Amino acid sequence: MLRFFRHIRKSLMEQNKVRTYFFYAIGEILLVVVGILIALQVNNWNEGRKALNQEQEILSALHNEFSENLQELTFDIGRLDTTYHNLIVLMDLMAMEELPSGVNVDSLIALTLETPTWNPSSYVLNDLKNSGSISRLSRANLQSKLFAWERHFENVKEIVGSFSNSSDAMISFLREESSLRNIDAYQKSIVIQPSRLGFDNRELLKDLRFENYVDDKLITVNQARDQYLKTVAVIEDLLNSIDKK
Repeated sequence: MLRFFRHIRKSLMEQNKVRTYFFYAIGEILLVVVGILIALQVNNWNEGRKALNQEQEILSALHNEFSENLQELTFDIGRLDTTYHNLIVLMDLMAMEELPSGVNVDSLIALTLETPTWNPSSYVLNDLKNSGSISRLSRANLQSKLFAWERHFENVKEIVGSFSNSSDAMISFLREESSLRNIDAYQKSIVIQPSRLGFDNRELLKDLRFENYVDDKLITVNQARDQYLKTVAVIEDLLNSIDKK
């Protein structure tokens, strides 16, 4: 092709057709410019396609991470519900003059000692944040929600931290003032036989200190549960934003 153009230029110069050569030169320049523009456009299209594919991979990874976190959170909310229910039962029993027959205080206390604390995966999100990729997402609405998620989760950790501290305080009290072995005999994760020392944990229901610990944990577990329910709504909103085309 280049040899062909050189041949035309040489022929025009030999024929002393300067005007024709001038227009030909302009046409050749335009042809080169058009070729460069087309090459740039093709390159931009390829780069745009690569960026789009990369963003789709990021969105897919984010969706999987938040979906798994939501599943685990929903499971932990169920565990919190169990803890809350049994704390209410203990509070009701402490308000009674006599215990109803068949009430197993050790089992009730064991069911209140669970402290489910949700620990979501953040590998994908942290990787995006550290690489600055969040700000390069094409969806401004999703960007703002991902940045807001970090602030929301800080609130979650603060409230759940209070719940964990309340649980630790209650266990510390029971360690000193009850038969933990009798309580642990009803834990599902380990097989322990009841104590033979004859301590009756039903006496705890008459102890003001125990009532205060139960009350404190009841308040904090309710706060944690409310915060978890808000978090479910936040994650579902994030997933909807990720799914939008």
